Order: sequence, then structure tokens, then C-alpha cells
Amino acid sequence: MKKLLIALLSSSMLFACNQEKSVEERYIYEENKIVDVDTGDEYVLEESDQEFVVIHKDGSQEIIPIDETPFFGTTLSDEYITEWKDNMAAREEKLLEEKKEKLKQARRDRYADLTDEELMKKFQKSHDEGIDMSFQMDMIAELVERGTISNEDAPDLLEIEPELINFDIEIEAPVENI
Repeated sequence: MKKLLIALLSSSMLFACNQEKSVEERYIYEENKIVDVDTGDEYVLEESDQEFVVIHKDGSQEIIPIDETPFFGTTLSDEYITEWKDNMAAREEKLLEEKKEKLKQARRDRYADLTDEELMKKFQKSHDEGIDMSFQMDMIAELVERGTISNEDAPDLLEIEPELINFDIEIEAPVENI
């Protein structure tokens, strides 16, 4: 009976030890976070890829270095960080494209009442008078956008080196005398 009790106790302890979840089973990658299925804690990368914000089930938060997470060095953390970086790069690209489109739309609106010829004359007058280069570049960008002049002609008209041209400039307020 004693041996049976020892065997039963040993097998139950062995069974209990085998029931401990592996890192891959305990921590699950969901959308933009890693969730601890045992505690409900959520691990989220926000601004830095070196720290996790841990959101506990009670709503409290703490910041821990990535190398102190229980899943550090696993394929789970590597995949999560890679995907996070890819998502951040895509989000930055999207924001940059949206900003560029807003700048183009503002420029279109600024010169909507001018024909191509009128805008070219306005540019030439501004260029001759030495008006701020950003305004000159803005007018040339609109002329390029309209197809009136080519990208290759722009540096010659502005009398600057091609690498100095930036058509994605932001003009704060239109100047009436240009």
C-alpha cells in the first residue's frame, strides 16, 4: 500500500510538472500585442523596440526592458518585433504620403485661379525679383504637377542644382505680392 501511495504521489507530481505550459503555449501573439494566457497581462511595444509596456489585468501598467520579458529570445518575440517594425515603417510611409498629398492639394488650391501661362509669368516675375526660393519652388512644383514643364527643366528655371530641389515643401501662408 505504501508503495502504491508513493507511486501515485510520484506520478501525480510528474503529471503536474508536465502540465506547465511552454513559452509558446503561455504567450500568444494577438494583433499588436503578446498576451499571457495565464495572467491576462498584455505586452505591447509602443515607441521603442527596446521596452515593452505591460498592461496588467487590473489596468495598471509598467515598462520593462525587452530582455526582461519571459519570452525574450524566442521566435515569438523575434516575430513580434519584426512585425512591429514593419508596421511602424508602413505607418510612417502612409503618414508621409498623406502629408505630401495635403501639400499638393494646398498648392493646387493656391494656384487654382491661375492658368499655366499666368503661373509661369508669376514665377518668372518672382524669380527676377528674387522672391523667397521656397515660393519659387512651390510655383515650379505646381507647373511640373500640371505637366507644363518637366522635372528636368525645373533646375534650369530655378537656376539651382537638381539635388537642391524639394517639391514637398510646406508654405506657411501665401504671399500676395508673388
